[in-house]
Amino acid sequence: MEIKALREVITSTANLKPKDITLPKLEKCLQSIQSCPFPTEEPSTDILWKVAVQYCAVLTEFAVQGLVEKQNPTAESDEVINLHDQAQYLTTIDLVRQFTLHLYLPRELRGVSKCEAQLMVKLEEQERVRRLTYCTAQFGRVFETKLLALHPRLADTVTDFLAASYSLAKTTLMQNNSLPAFPREHMFRSLLVIKGSPGLPLELAKALHNDLLHLTGEPGGFPVLCRILLSGDQTSESAPSWRKGEVIAKIVSSKGHTKKFYRQVLSDCFEFYHWAVQQDTQEAVTYATICIECLKRFMQLPAPYRELHARIDQYFFRSFRELAAPQELVAGCVVQERLGLLSNLLECNMAFTGSTVSSLPSFLLVPYLPICLKLLTMLPPACEEHTYLHNLIVFCLSNRTKQELTTILNSLLLNRTEGDVGKYQLHPRVIYKCSENDTNYSLQIGPATSDQESDTENLLPILVDVLKASNRNLLLYDVFLTLLSELLAGTWTGSSHEPEPLLDGVERDTLLCNRFHQKYTLIQSLMDLISHKHFHSQLYDNPKEVLTILTASLTKAIDTTECSARQNSDILEVVLSIFQEFLQCIRNRYDVADILKLLLRYRNSASCSDALKVQIDLLCHGPSTSEHDDLSESPCLNALSLCSDQQPYCKVYGTTLLLKLLKERDPETIAQRLKILILALVNLRDEESYAFLNSVRLLVALCDVLEAEVVDELVKEYLNESNEIDYRLKIGEATVKTVETLGPFAVRYRDTLLNCFLTGTRNAVDEFRTSSLSNVGSVCRILSYQVHHFFYELFTGIKSIVETDNYLPAKRAAILVLSQLLEGIDGLMDFQEYLLLIYRFLKHVIATDKDDVTKLQAAVALEHLKAKTKDFLQINPDELERRMFGRVI
Repeated sequence: MEIKALREVITSTANLKPKDITLPKLEKCLQSIQSCPFPTEEPSTDILWKVAVQYCAVLTEFAVQGLVEKQNPTAESDEVINLHDQAQYLTTIDLVRQFTLHLYLPRELRGVSKCEAQLMVKLEEQERVRRLTYCTAQFGRVFETKLLALHPRLADTVTDFLAASYSLAKTTLMQNNSLPAFPREHMFRSLLVIKGSPGLPLELAKALHNDLLHLTGEPGGFPVLCRILLSGDQTSESAPSWRKGEVIAKIVSSKGHTKKFYRQVLSDCFEFYHWAVQQDTQEAVTYATICIECLKRFMQLPAPYRELHARIDQYFFRSFRELAAPQELVAGCVVQERLGLLSNLLECNMAFTGSTVSSLPSFLLVPYLPICLKLLTMLPPACEEHTYLHNLIVFCLSNRTKQELTTILNSLLLNRTEGDVGKYQLHPRVIYKCSENDTNYSLQIGPATSDQESDTENLLPILVDVLKASNRNLLLYDVFLTLLSELLAGTWTGSSHEPEPLLDGVERDTLLCNRFHQKYTLIQSLMDLISHKHFHSQLYDNPKEVLTILTASLTKAIDTTECSARQNSDILEVVLSIFQEFLQCIRNRYDVADILKLLLRYRNSASCSDALKVQIDLLCHGPSTSEHDDLSESPCLNALSLCSDQQPYCKVYGTTLLLKLLKERDPETIAQRLKILILALVNLRDEESYAFLNSVRLLVALCDVLEAEVVDELVKEYLNESNEIDYRLKIGEATVKTVETLGPFAVRYRDTLLNCFLTGTRNAVDEFRTSSLSNVGSVCRILSYQVHHFFYELFTGIKSIVETDNYLPAKRAAILVLSQLLEGIDGLMDFQEYLLLIYRFLKHVIATDKDDVTKLQAAVALEHLKAKTKDFLQINPDELERRMFGRVI
């Protein structure tokens, strides 16, 4: 056939609309090639079939002769499509498959693709199969052209071709490579659509299932499967994304697959998860969740699949293992760069710190707890890694049983390995090395040191700090009870109360020194926990378990032998020092009476030391501080109690009483000024506006008796990054009110206040930056603009915000502060070296800024600058004479 005739057929056919296709129109399109011979199997009176055969011949001939060209005909080279005919040819293929492939598909498969043609045919099954076989073969020849097989516009044609191929073969087609090189996405989507057809024969469904698993087990198959299944209609209530994720996890992690399948899917899952974690989109989070679900199901497989478990552990904790056992111990050798460690921690944080239902099992973290705690001491507190390490440690401990928690705490206290706990320790020669850029660092091999130094390190205080920084109060309470039990049981003393008899003098001294250090660490940890405010309130609300432990320890101490009497006396003395205030506050409880009786009984024993007798007498016979006593005896205590109440109206009334007492200079109230300051700062967090405003009034009143402490504490709370932004904003408002009260006397705190608020202007939160700028302007106004030493710093900060900040209110506030500063400051001409920079900056803002308000404020600032300059240059003659000769009489 001539290319020109074929092109005419393609062009005329592409102009037809699928719904308007009729046999006469198709025959008319074929008129230009009627004289050419067409291959037919046998004479047929079916005009539709004749037209179909002719169109199949046109498609195959045009694909070979007119569409695809080779850049070098004499050698193998890439195929190039003739772009002039590409669009029409693709449209023609889609039209032809509707009255060829799609028309002769089995009835249950005709819904797998879109078909708008109105042509119908009724045939016997044998004839339908024969025609479908012929059409499939012809389209197979078309798809031999790789560029056609890969084109996205032929997705429906690919689906019909695959449906026809599987319906004819009724067996797997992927393993023998009998299909064209379709894109993996098209293959997955088409096979899933075909398999989802209702009424599909069981044999065909099994073949499709096997080939889908084969595709999933190929390199890159798992990510494609996830994308295909989640790219459907997300609004469908019957198939949300988490449900699809469970389906994918169930498919790839079920028993019965080959080892090759498991290994490849696991590798693809790791790679896909690594990519998803690095992205910052909701879609990527969904993909990461699916990967975690798959890995969790792999971990639930029985012991024969331990190879998969080991690979998962190796993937997530590769950085930790490198830090525990570096490959090279040459000084200066880099073990971990920051980017690698941060990426690994980010992946672990997402995989382990979700809910227990949607995260990997936390027991995987147990062997690496010492490394996490050690890294917390090495890395800077402000870096992002601290957050990830905190989350991993807290999540791991929160999901441990009491026995497991006891084992972990004993391992950290005694610096020894117990099972998996402490299995991996940070190598003692790994050190933190900061690079020239403060944001980057590396963990390197340091010089060789004595092994004895690392033996004295204890990670229990670090763990206590982590727990205090978390909001897991129940975990905090469980850790406290466990440590208290270990102290009273004498776990830190080892297996016996005396040193080993077969040790020499140096070894005995070392052992006793280590035991003393462990005892000191344990006591210090208990004191830190009981002084923590969140735990303090919980201890008073639930004292039963603590009282039970104390009762048991006292009973044991009374009935003990003489050899351990001294040790029990020392421990009880420490315990009573820790719990003295606690026991005094709850002395009226019925279950405390038994403890007091035991203490009096122990006091009369010979093993009780003199110091312990004094403590017991003070506890049993001293004044009671029970919270049930009448608090109205002292107006100050009554007011403090009301301020501590949870009800806002009680706080307000208590604050009013304190304000009155402070105004009257009540001695007891003055003595409790530090406690009042703490209460005022706590009540600033109240959401009720009148409670908050009264707390501000209380802070202002405290300035009369506690001026420096109030300002310092407000500045400290304002700069504390761990506080909530809303609370810090309230602190800023309270600080400004306090400075207004001090008036000109606030000049002594000028440096502290300006440095505080200028630091806030660099905060990442838009509203906080704007508030800090407002506070800077207010402080400058209160100080009568006596801020000459900060003038250039104020200008550079304002200039930076205007030029780089994308938050419009912050830019407006910055220009307003500069305008007020230029208007109010005296001796502006003393800064002549900066005035040209300010002038050019304001002119640039007026000329380039897009915000009218910012431009207006810049113009006002420029007018202030011009007025000050004009006043300086236009000197009164009398003033000039006075400057030259002194005062004229």
